[in-house]
Amino acid sequence: MVTNGVVLVWLFTMAAGAFMFGTASRFGAPPAAIRNSRLPIPALLSHPTLTGGAFAAWLGFIITEERAWAWVAVGMLAAGICLGALLFVRTMKPEHVVLAEETDEVVGDPVRVPYDVAEHEIPRPVIYGHGIFAAVTFTLVLLVALGVVS
Repeated sequence: MVTNGVVLVWLFTMAAGAFMFGTASRFGAPPAAIRNSRLPIPALLSHPTLTGGAFAAWLGFIITEERAWAWVAVGMLAAGICLGALLFVRTMKPEHVVLAEETDEVVGDPVRVPYDVAEHEIPRPVIYGHGIFAAVTFTLVLLVALGVVS
């Protein structure tokens, strides 16, 4: 029974991740509207690949009931979560302030403007929800792999 619940939690987590990816990449926006990002591309691509592979292994466990598939899911999910934590830290970094070319006419001091990056478009509740549901997913998958719950 828990195995089916894991699928539902996992699907919600993946939906939130897809929303975040679409928001940060401004999917469907004209090329002129796309902005820079501080997120490392290898992590940005590997994170959903690993967790998607873990989901496929989990489905393999549900179909075959072979515990080895659950352990494959645990390993891939752990690696994906580590990359997700890296992306979280980079996304939640405070905005950098960069020196603008212009100067303040009155005082003569340099003008500081925030460095705007694409990941700042993602709503914070979605980021936190994605992380919380990922932690719940990992915990449930680990408990099933250990045989604590079924």
